[in-house]
Amino acid sequence: MGEVRLRTRHGLDLRSFIALSYLQSGPQHPADLARELGVPRYEISRVLSALDALEAVTRERGGTDGRGVIVRISPAGRERWAAALQTVRALTGPPLAHLGTPQQLTLIQTLQGVAHAARQQSESSSDPSQNPPSQEPNP
Repeated sequence: MGEVRLRTRHGLDLRSFIALSYLQSGPQHPADLARELGVPRYEISRVLSALDALEAVTRERGGTDGRGVIVRISPAGRERWAAALQTVRALTGPPLAHLGTPQQLTLIQTLQGVAHAARQQSESSSDPSQNPPSQEPNP
């Protein structure tokens, strides 16, 4: 139900909302954004294309050789994200309000742990040196 509201009110799916959240801190390379979100590069390309169509992001050539791409959130993207954030808060606030402070802190710590583990999993799966080949038993 929450993602439906994001889509109908703001034209964003959850990944697009999260990508805009990451871009609030400044411009990023698409590969870095994919790594942070724990998704393949082709998926972040799809997300960025949708955000580009909404004029929520801009893409610029960057780097010393001009071949790299830098993605920035646009002013329209900031406005869209801020409005979407209000929708997310309206959806998540009431259920979370029933939790006491200790439970809220536990939830935050648990979610941070899950995010950290997902990031490590994503990094190790994209780095072959972190995944040694499995050894088959000798017959």
